[in-house]
Amino acid sequence: MKGVHHKSSRNKLSTRDRKKLSGEDLNTVDETVGQRKKLSGEDLSELDHRVEFRDIISQLPEHIIHHILSLLRDTKDAARTSILSRKWRQIWTSFSILKFDQQKIQEQEECLEMRNKTKTFKDFVANSLNNHLKRKLSIQKLVLHITSYDLELAPHMDHWINIAIENNMKELDLHVVVKKSRYYYLPQTVFASNTITGLRLHGCKLKFRSNIKLPQLQKLYLHKVHVSQQIVDNLISSCPLIEDLRFIHCTGLQNLQVSSLLKLDRVEVHHCQGPKEIKVNAPNLQTFWYCGKKSLPCKIDLVVCVFLKRLTLEDANMTDEMFEDQFARFPFLEILDLSKCNNLKNLTISSTQLKKLVLRGCKNLMEADIDAPNLFSFEYKGDKMPFSFSNPSSLKAAKFSFEPVHIDSQEFHLGDADPLWFFRLRELLEKLKHSSGLKLIVRSKKNVIIHEELEEVLLPPQSDLKLEIIKPLTCFEDLLDNLLRTCHPEILSIVSSSSSEFPKLVYEKMMHRGENPNCCPYNTQNKCWRHSLKGIKIEKFEAAYGKSTSDWIAWLKSSPTLQYQTTSYRLSW
Repeated sequence: MKGVHHKSSRNKLSTRDRKKLSGEDLNTVDETVGQRKKLSGEDLSELDHRVEFRDIISQLPEHIIHHILSLLRDTKDAARTSILSRKWRQIWTSFSILKFDQQKIQEQEECLEMRNKTKTFKDFVANSLNNHLKRKLSIQKLVLHITSYDLELAPHMDHWINIAIENNMKELDLHVVVKKSRYYYLPQTVFASNTITGLRLHGCKLKFRSNIKLPQLQKLYLHKVHVSQQIVDNLISSCPLIEDLRFIHCTGLQNLQVSSLLKLDRVEVHHCQGPKEIKVNAPNLQTFWYCGKKSLPCKIDLVVCVFLKRLTLEDANMTDEMFEDQFARFPFLEILDLSKCNNLKNLTISSTQLKKLVLRGCKNLMEADIDAPNLFSFEYKGDKMPFSFSNPSSLKAAKFSFEPVHIDSQEFHLGDADPLWFFRLRELLEKLKHSSGLKLIVRSKKNVIIHEELEEVLLPPQSDLKLEIIKPLTCFEDLLDNLLRTCHPEILSIVSSSSSEFPKLVYEKMMHRGENPNCCPYNTQNKCWRHSLKGIKIEKFEAAYGKSTSDWIAWLKSSPTLQYQTTSYRLSW
């Protein structure tokens, strides 16, 4: 019998593995397999205990493991973590985040008639809640994503939310797709909860209530929610622990005045209809983000927020004077992002604390003097070269995106004096020449050229070019991902030194994308380039671009890139 046992066990090893093992090794493997089969339940439990003792991830506190589970997009993924260890199995059984997406649930019931789908969704949620409560489990978070809302569904939603509140729910994430101005009115019990710490509401209406009491609320996100001024005032005054406050595409808000919130860390107001003034009196505020419209001017007052570190403004009404008045009040500012501030013309930005600066789409900006010796990252997008640095030596990441350069090709010849903006660009590159990783990306229609390790730039004799100069902080994979995500070029060329590995790395990354990429399991509508790219072919530069774009070849050969090699790929999508 012993010989039979050895033969059976050996059959489980591949031929290649058996060749690597000596006779003694095979006997050891056979004996180990036999011993494993003879282990009792207690022995297996002891073995699990030894494995868990050495498993660092199982030593994490329970609340940290719950937080990790909450970050997973799919409940099935969270369930799969139960195989990690006994501790993770135990914690998963008490995991208390319930997510119900009406569209996904109804898609699973395609075999049913349309009139039964809503009923099926109601039954599914009701049964899931009942089963959860039968196990005497609390509800940490309830997520309801309603895509087909009607008045018949409203009382059921009220019931589900009330059940969750009765079981000490801490977070409510409610997303209702609004159709024909039919809003869902949030039940009043929500505003009298002693346990709720987070509210994320989309597509709802809030009825006025004078006795709001949410003593534990820390995060309040309102997206496409119709509110009144009284409701907002009562919410702010009745929630002393709010740390994160966001209004996105909301209506009914006339003015936003925030005070007496000592823990307030972040405020965001995006494209809301109505607010004419925003005044935040929060001494510990770290982040303020405002996106406004030219047709709806808004006065912003952040005078008391002296410890502000991150300021993002998309405001067409911001003037030079308004900016200088605001900027001077934030001595600890580390991140400044100005977008579509079309009234800005001349700026002086001087700060020893500033680490990241973004100037995007400020179309009337003529001059921006930047004196920031500790600036780590800079991004610019526009059609001019309005900025100048006193010393950009600390820059580790940079991106300059220029809209098409309009030059009369009949008057412009290689070797002629460059336009003023391009001369300033060359000055900037001269200051950055000590940096490694600087790349020039030139786009024209469906053609893209990447210059690696840029030393000197000559303006191509084209009138429809889009130029990007990038010094990526991350690896080349991220650079390629961003490029292929934003455009699907027919020809991708790389100009580099003969010793560079960059062309080879780019080619391998595109080739090894996989026939059926599984990189976007949760993104069904906007998948990455790997799902669209059908084929890659290496071509000579002249053959790739043909006679119609011979100016490109002349440009490259007239520049110092003669010492470089050019690799071209034809991509089919």
